[in-house]
Amino acid sequence: MSVYDALAKARGGGQTVVLITVLEVTENASSHTGAKLVVGADGPIAGSLGCSEFDTAGIEVATEALANGGPIRRRVEFGGHGEERAIEVFAEVHHPQESILIFGAGPVGQAVAAQATLLGRRVVLVAPGGTTDVPAGVEVKADDPGRYLLAAPPGAGDSVLLSDHDAPYVDEVLRVALASDARFVGMLGSRRHAPEAVARLRDSGTPEDHLARLRAPVGLDIGGREPAEIALSIVAEMLMVEHDRTGGRLGLDWSEV
Repeated sequence: MSVYDALAKARGGGQTVVLITVLEVTENASSHTGAKLVVGADGPIAGSLGCSEFDTAGIEVATEALANGGPIRRRVEFGGHGEERAIEVFAEVHHPQESILIFGAGPVGQAVAAQATLLGRRVVLVAPGGTTDVPAGVEVKADDPGRYLLAAPPGAGDSVLLSDHDAPYVDEVLRVALASDARFVGMLGSRRHAPEAVARLRDSGTPEDHLARLRAPVGLDIGGREPAEIALSIVAEMLMVEHDRTGGRLGLDWSEV
């Protein structure tokens, strides 16, 4: 696997990694400018800086970069062998790619997946039994939604959409998602269904500050009826939250100008 493939795979899988790049080498160092190594929290993932000794040094720099959360540029010198050997490396931290997690493969969920994919977002659709009716690029997980969320909790930049308010996993998904760091948690449904779900969560002990994060019924009020129209309103609300906007119209009132 190439370092770039490994980098993309790690970020897409929710993993923070460090890319080490050799910027300069001494004449006697067994490396070359541009050599790369991808390092995760558990060690090297792909690539090499030229030899095990240099890789070990690269891993140490990567570990420091992970702890600091920022880039590091460093010259690393190696003793022995009776000659000067050194490499200068640059360590850059790559954080997980932000994702839209969709639970349920109904028409609106599929339409949201299609719309979000057009915007270049990473989309993961989780549905027991899976589905094949999704655009290219959408990751489908045939898994129990509650179990999936517990195994792969959403990060601070992720959005969670529950696209079926009648699904048996509604309460569990909402409880876990609202307790996570997810930036956006929304549920599809009417103004009648949303209070019912909130009441169940409240009765089961979900804290009020968690409940306040739920966006339900999800979507902006644009009058959409068809799945694609509803999906547009949902993705628009996700973007509104992402960019910390209110969702109002941009046009000016020209009647008094």
